[in-house]
Amino acid sequence: MIKTLLISGLLSVCVGSALAQAPSSNLKSETFKQRLRAQYLNNDTAQAIINLYGRRQAGGASWIFSSALVGARAATASNSTTVNNAYVVQDNSSNGAAAALVLVPFAAYGLGKMLHYSNGNLEKTLTAYASGQPLARSTRRKLKRRFFNQPIIQYKSVDYKPAK
Repeated sequence: MIKTLLISGLLSVCVGSALAQAPSSNLKSETFKQRLRAQYLNNDTAQAIINLYGRRQAGGASWIFSSALVGARAATASNSTTVNNAYVVQDNSSNGAAAALVLVPFAAYGLGKMLHYSNGNLEKTLTAYASGQPLARSTRRKLKRRFFNQPIIQYKSVDYKPAK
């Protein structure tokens, strides 16, 4: 039993290290944002909008991820009894359904941010802005100085040769 677990663990480590060294392909959203950054390279407002949407997408993902982690912790908590000399300590876990009920609004908030600041909405906003329409009041209000202060770096693809 132990030998099987050790061999499977060693095999998974070898496969994981091989996958880590393999050249990775860019995600669809990464290439989308790179294309938009190149398209609006000289427009600081468009770059700030891309920065805003990127930050809000990451914020939504962190809300969902942290809610899932806390929910998993609450779901896996179990009752335990510890006997120490003459004392008995019983640790009761919280109710999993109650924890899920509390965590659902936080995950829904993150999902709402992900949907509202999706790449599709980003493209619609930038297309409307490029055609001369003014930005929506809510978007103008959210554009802070920090989104404009980020440096605009033109993306250049780098040729690489995979290691043998």
